[in-house]
Amino acid sequence: MPHIDIRDLGRLREITTVLVRHGFGHLVALAGLDIQAVDLAPEAPFARRLRRVLGELGPTFVKLGQVLSVRPDIVPRAVIDELEHLQDDVPPADPDAIISAVESELGAPIAERFAWFDPEPMASASIAQVHRATLQSGEQVAVKVQRPGIEASIRSDLHILYSLAKLLTGRVALPGLYTPVGIVREFEAAMHQELDFLQEARAATRFRQLFADSPDIVVPRIHEEWSTRRLLVMELIDGEPFHRIDKSDEERVQAVMDNLIEATYQQVFDHGFFHGDPHPGNLLVLEDGRLAYLDFGLTGQLTVEMRDVVVALFVGLVMSDAETVALTLYRAGATEGKVDLKGFKREVERLMTKYHGATLTELSQTTSLVEFVETAARFRIRLVPEYVVLVRTASILDGIARRMLPQTDIVNRVQPYAQRLVGDRLKPERLSHDAIRVLQHAQMAFQDVPLQLNQLMLDLEQGNLEIRTVDHGAEALRAEVRQAGMRVAVGFTGGALTLAGAVLLTPMALSPTLWAVPILAGGIAFGLGLGLMVAMFAHYLVASRVAPAELRRQALSVLRFFLPPRRDR
Repeated sequence: MPHIDIRDLGRLREITTVLVRHGFGHLVALAGLDIQAVDLAPEAPFARRLRRVLGELGPTFVKLGQVLSVRPDIVPRAVIDELEHLQDDVPPADPDAIISAVESELGAPIAERFAWFDPEPMASASIAQVHRATLQSGEQVAVKVQRPGIEASIRSDLHILYSLAKLLTGRVALPGLYTPVGIVREFEAAMHQELDFLQEARAATRFRQLFADSPDIVVPRIHEEWSTRRLLVMELIDGEPFHRIDKSDEERVQAVMDNLIEATYQQVFDHGFFHGDPHPGNLLVLEDGRLAYLDFGLTGQLTVEMRDVVVALFVGLVMSDAETVALTLYRAGATEGKVDLKGFKREVERLMTKYHGATLTELSQTTSLVEFVETAARFRIRLVPEYVVLVRTASILDGIARRMLPQTDIVNRVQPYAQRLVGDRLKPERLSHDAIRVLQHAQMAFQDVPLQLNQLMLDLEQGNLEIRTVDHGAEALRAEVRQAGMRVAVGFTGGALTLAGAVLLTPMALSPTLWAVPILAGGIAFGLGLGLMVAMFAHYLVASRVAPAELRRQALSVLRFFLPPRRDR
């Protein structure tokens, strides 16, 4: 059993109690933990009960739910839809504790850094809360401060989660190639990034630099001199939240959506750096029509190769090329074992038919690009997190488009961007750049050839070279040949014994002086031969349906159950 700190026992008991109360006692039992109560009869669907459990267990588990809500390759869509409603419903921290935390991070009294600081937060969440303030220069800023003690609480819960995940490993089946420990490890990486405000500051600064020349995109400026790992001071931007835009103002809606689509295109295909959570709460529309991005706690980074994959996927989706989409997803992901590419292609083609020629209102509310990731996971194709976050980002934007442009054919809407992508890839400078990159890779490969040949010759000279061939079906073939040989041998033996017994039992073999010997010998031979023939026939019928090794394992399990337990000395 994994080590559990004695200081975590109280929290562990609280977690198991909440799980049992909401009908998840079977998971506690699977983990091998003692429970004092039985499962209550579930009165709500699984996804809703899971959301209630995470919300009741506090900040760490709320964040776990929010992280899982952007991972359609791990959890099904029904759970994602429920987890999207998981809110940081926590009261603001004590104002004195917040002021003390700010002063501790600034290393000076708050009055020396700010001309005014509002102790009442303008936004409050489980990890941090945001306050309005005014610098000594008179500039209005937003101050994001981490809740006191939250990091220690999260690390304690992470330790418990790791222990529980190890207990559940091998007992709970998860989609794709994921394990309970792997999920907790990815969650720990996400929490590490979210708890470090300096990473968010660097992401916001980079995003601002990439769109510095854009007349339509605004990003708040970070005051790096006042920002720390637990404190973030940024420019205060006032605007109208995206979800409050009047949909009846078609001209304004069209302009704002054009800005959003163009900005997304530039983030993914031009810069390779994108905002990973562009929900309406993180988007503001200014009076002059510009679009402001907020909260850079979740961002995605795409390499050149990844962007090429995304381009191929995007163009394939727009052009209804199911084979290209299926093969691109297959090559971009990690697989375990053989993948049914024909079946995968058929599923991709089925999903693509939903989008073409239909308006957003005609599409099912559950229809989303997330379905492609779910389908890949079902065929045991695991995409890297960057692709999954990108697909989830596209799904969020798809939801925004459903609300703002319900009568729009989304495929026709983005088709000009696909044409632009193809045009950009066929430009002479892009082709020359790709050719140079291929030549560089070829040059490096050729440079390594002499060294590799020298190593090969040395291994050959010293006898260290060993060549093996692996045939995954060879062992099964050998087993089948052994069984066939055994059946032939038993058949010949049984037939010979049966024939000999029959001969000895004939009246001609009865001797007046030695009558008992041939009858007895013939009976034994005939019985053995007939028994061998029956056994061979039974083995032929049963062996293909029942694995002897599995039968032996089950028999040993039953035997061990009835034997007294072994005492370690």
